[in-house]
Amino acid sequence: MSKKTKTTAIVLMFIILISKTTGFFRDIILAKTFGAGKITDAYLTALNIPVVLFDGISAALGTTFIPIYFKIKSSKGQDEVNKFTSNILNIVIVISLVFVSLGIIFAPYIVKIFAVGFKGDVFDLTVNYSKILIFSIIFIAINGLISSYLVASGNVYISGAITIPFNILVIIAIIFASMTESYTMVYGTLIAYIAQLLFQLPLLIKKGYKHRLIVNIKDENIRQILFLIIPVFLGSYINQINAVVNRTLSSTLDSGSITALNYANKLNMFAVGVIAVAISTIMYPILSKLASEGNKKLFKINLSKSINMIIIIMLPIMVIMTTFSTEIVKVLFEEGAFNSHDTYLTSTALFFYSTGILAYGLKELLSKSFYSLQDTKTPVRNATISVVINIVFSIILVDTMGIGGLALSSSISATVTTVLLLISLRKKIGKIGFSYILKIFIKVTIASIIMYIIMKVTYSLIFIYGSRFDLESRKFIAFNCVVSVILGMITYLILVLILKVKEVKEIFDTILFKLKSYLI
Repeated sequence: MSKKTKTTAIVLMFIILISKTTGFFRDIILAKTFGAGKITDAYLTALNIPVVLFDGISAALGTTFIPIYFKIKSSKGQDEVNKFTSNILNIVIVISLVFVSLGIIFAPYIVKIFAVGFKGDVFDLTVNYSKILIFSIIFIAINGLISSYLVASGNVYISGAITIPFNILVIIAIIFASMTESYTMVYGTLIAYIAQLLFQLPLLIKKGYKHRLIVNIKDENIRQILFLIIPVFLGSYINQINAVVNRTLSSTLDSGSITALNYANKLNMFAVGVIAVAISTIMYPILSKLASEGNKKLFKINLSKSINMIIIIMLPIMVIMTTFSTEIVKVLFEEGAFNSHDTYLTSTALFFYSTGILAYGLKELLSKSFYSLQDTKTPVRNATISVVINIVFSIILVDTMGIGGLALSSSISATVTTVLLLISLRKKIGKIGFSYILKIFIKVTIASIIMYIIMKVTYSLIFIYGSRFDLESRKFIAFNCVVSVILGMITYLILVLILKVKEVKEIFDTILFKLKSYLI
């Protein structure tokens, strides 16, 4: 990874961090306003339906559009790129309108699939919400494609920034809903999807894009993208099945379980989104370029370094989140309508989700590695195995462990999938430095274990000597956690430097280089 790539990755991580933070504020305000009850269960289920129905298409387009973009641009020029983009946008809009129509007609049946345990008022509420939010399908599809166009045009940061206006508008909608009625929140969410499109339009125009009203399904580029998109599309939907299975089974548990599972998953995926997605987004075009050039040696070096970076950053984060799962949920959510029982449900799910956080991060990078090699079948095959494992373990564990069993089953399936992807990758391109990756993993594990001990000791000492304060107050718990984590992270950084983990030194060098360039 060059200095420019590292700098871009750091900036993108910062943008994604802001995006994720606004997303957390959105979830916190939702939790404090409506708690973990029938309104949030209905809202989150209805919100998830269009994502499951069309996010797979959007994700697949985003993955396959970029290489086609560069192929057309290099051979025929920008005007043909705009023509192709207009064509595929128009086709996607037509398809999404069909999905919207079917979604409205069959809303009650779709809700029964997504939340088999819903009955009475909560079922009716979910159906009504779904008929409104189903229109977001149109904007999910358009936003995903435009975002890919902008990324291919050089605006890498748009992928992280696009959700910021969405989150802000949903927060405003939730606040207004608390003063009016819950439907304000639902309509506000739909408006937020539209705002994402409006946010991107000036950037699109600035890049010289001109839309045309053409629909040509016989275009050779459309046929090519369809050929590439099918495995990625299936893979995206297969991954969504895991979420549907967990939501369906959680609807049979205590009231609020769907909401608790949702909050826990979002907390867990915060680090994955900030770290793994940023690294994967930056490395995907680099790896694709190296693969197309047949430069296997440099491909392996870049991939190996990216894997190491994810391990170095995400393993200590996993330790932090499993250690303070209850405290994190209590500080962030337990207020207003969100009570101690909701905290228990959410923190239980968070603990077990967090055990798989490293696997989630590596899976994101490894899948992109296969796509860069124009192999879209291997990730789909492994994703299918992942779903089977998740379903089996979910059914087995939900009776004995409840909501924790559902979260643990997801972590188990993610871990198995990651191992399978690593094995498949080694078979495909040969050795990628597993011995060195293992050495890094061992060093980072040692540092993380010592970090855990420091955090636990610090937390206990502050708890003991802070007896004159309200030990159960959210402010005291937050202070205790922050101090413990800071001391733990300082210990971790010192240890990985002592253990000569060179990737950490490279990060420090990059940050210092940027600081010097700003100061001089």
